[in-house]
Amino acid sequence: MATRDYDVIAAEVHRKALENLTQEMAITLVRTSGSPIVTDAKDFSTCLMDRKPEHLGFAAYVLFHLGSSLIGTQVIEELVAGGHDLRPGDGWVVNDPHTGGAMHQGDVSIIMPTFYKGEHLGWSFANMHVLDVGGVGISGYAPGAHDVWQEGMLFPPVRIIRDGAIDQEWEHYIAANVRAPGPVLNDIRSMIAANNTANTKLNQIVDEFGLEAHQQYCEINKDLSEQVLRERIAKIPDGVYEAVDWNEFDGHDGPDHLLELRLKMEVDGSTLRLNYSGVPQVDAFVNSAKGAMYGSAMTGLMTMLTYGDLPINGGIWRPVEVDLGEPGTIVNSVPPAPVSNAHSEVGMRACKLVKDVLNQALSLSDDPVLRGRVAGQCVDGFPANALFGANQHGGTSVIFYIDNASGAGGGAQSIQDGQDSYGLTCMTGCGIADVEVHEAADPVLFLWRRLVANSGGPGQMRGGQSLDQAYAIHYSDSMAGPGFNACAEVPPRGFGGGYPASAGDWHPVRGTNVTALLQADRLATPDRLEGVHEEARNKVTHLSLGRDDVFIARSGGGGGLGDPLLRSVETVFEDLDAGYVTPAHARAIYGVVLDDRGALDEAATAARRKEILRERIGGEPERELREPASVGVAVVRDNGSWACGSCAETLAPSGDNWRQGNVVMAEYGISERYAELEMRVRARTESPKVVLREHFCPSCAHALGVDVVTDDLETLPSPQVGVGAGVPA
Repeated sequence: MATRDYDVIAAEVHRKALENLTQEMAITLVRTSGSPIVTDAKDFSTCLMDRKPEHLGFAAYVLFHLGSSLIGTQVIEELVAGGHDLRPGDGWVVNDPHTGGAMHQGDVSIIMPTFYKGEHLGWSFANMHVLDVGGVGISGYAPGAHDVWQEGMLFPPVRIIRDGAIDQEWEHYIAANVRAPGPVLNDIRSMIAANNTANTKLNQIVDEFGLEAHQQYCEINKDLSEQVLRERIAKIPDGVYEAVDWNEFDGHDGPDHLLELRLKMEVDGSTLRLNYSGVPQVDAFVNSAKGAMYGSAMTGLMTMLTYGDLPINGGIWRPVEVDLGEPGTIVNSVPPAPVSNAHSEVGMRACKLVKDVLNQALSLSDDPVLRGRVAGQCVDGFPANALFGANQHGGTSVIFYIDNASGAGGGAQSIQDGQDSYGLTCMTGCGIADVEVHEAADPVLFLWRRLVANSGGPGQMRGGQSLDQAYAIHYSDSMAGPGFNACAEVPPRGFGGGYPASAGDWHPVRGTNVTALLQADRLATPDRLEGVHEEARNKVTHLSLGRDDVFIARSGGGGGLGDPLLRSVETVFEDLDAGYVTPAHARAIYGVVLDDRGALDEAATAARRKEILRERIGGEPERELREPASVGVAVVRDNGSWACGSCAETLAPSGDNWRQGNVVMAEYGISERYAELEMRVRARTESPKVVLREHFCPSCAHALGVDVVTDDLETLPSPQVGVGAGVPA
């Protein structure tokens, strides 16, 4: 905005009031829900929107609900514009990804209008993961479904609320179709209460500021967010940036397919265009739809460019154009495609693609602040199950814990290592419920929670470590349902020479000695647990756990940033001392060696690091390995060429792909290579295989890029700087 013809302080006070309003909605949810996934794990979001509809405030507990709130409210606004009547106390339930923009069917939204003195001002939105939505998909997950109708109840925007209460007939219908009617209906009521809070607080705000000033400040603050985001985008070089990823096994019996999806990002001045493409949709629950794709794209963008210091409102959408391509693909599915894991499968891969292309673009910015935002990937996929059966209270339980989602390791940052148990990228406000909360509600006994050594991706900045937890079925003879994991074979990537992290995994242990250990007053620790460790596919429809059977789930870690040999010896030794890495791992990838007493062997370490450099390029480096000017920026542009960020060796002309230029490349099967590093990536038994491609500078042996690709992909593309809309190639 060129001039300030408004009260700056009043505009900020007004913005903060709307933000606080959405937080009060969240507090209402937590206080009224009673479901641990809300009260403790905080798998929900709340927001306020105007008539357009555009966001005015957003409580970002789960960031990708930006997409579902926008699309769902747009559909309802269109219904009202088309002649549907509207009055205070009305409310719509939405959970259909195809027609209502939901993330998946288990994420249920209640959307209600806001009024001031009889005038319709806009909308309030509350969303949470409810325990169950019926169908074959317990807690909203149906890996066995072949179409969307099998997955559970579908609510395109349906008005089930009049005068602030659920219509009694709809209440009976919902209760008859879910496995946990009491908690589900109570959660719907808690969302109604949150929306009522929004309307009450909004009226207080408008009373204080006046209607005209309220509407003016809403527009001013949206304009300010747009302005700041455009200024940041304008500091990224114009051009085209591309990335590719693969969604793993679809969950049905048969071949273990990898489903390819791609993103091409165009930077054109102060505008970002995100153009997605993917293989044709499949008859499995991994397909994504518009709400999940928009929310996931914005999640990647927010965490790298805006989140933390830029207010979340409608202004952040204006510089961004999202194109999902032709309908009928895994990134733009249409009915009858199943979508009950749309958000955690293709959706989260879509988020990682945004971070991939932004890493490329930010690394080339002249702005040191933007260059400093490069980072390793989060795993953005988690191992879990959804079980149903009798509990210790004489009733039934639906078990769905997001502990291993919240427990995923964070990507390494330019200023620090990735955060341990960081969560998924979208989980900006989520947590992990105490084990006592789970044990009080469900027939389980938790055996351990711990961090997984070596799970963070190696790098100058190490990726965050992930959660390993196990629980036994202890107060029930049988619990059954699906088990699933979105990221076992294609792990979260590093950047700038940083390595991928360990992937996630889960498996049951049958016929254990848990009860015997407890009767002997001994803890069931990993070294004492006996039983049959059963291998399972990434996704199974029928997982049955009996009494004393144990479910072990390990989250994936965060990707590394920068060359591991640039990590100081002292820091690696601290990691060893803390148990974050093992001696064999430290020696193999960081070149840090311990003596027989466990002390640092400085001479052996210096020799090992030199040995690794020689192994990388097949000879003695001509130049010294030095830290790049910006952490994690391993490849730079220099006088029309791509160059090594460490020694300035020319790699290729800037119009060519530096990976196919003057570099030394080594390729390994990633599961085999990571087994040597005492890390975990599930081996594929079918083609294509997943490989690790390491690219090194031929002069200093600097790690330029470590790619995770399929063996049938020739290479990843390099940025095309200066090429894009309105710019000739």
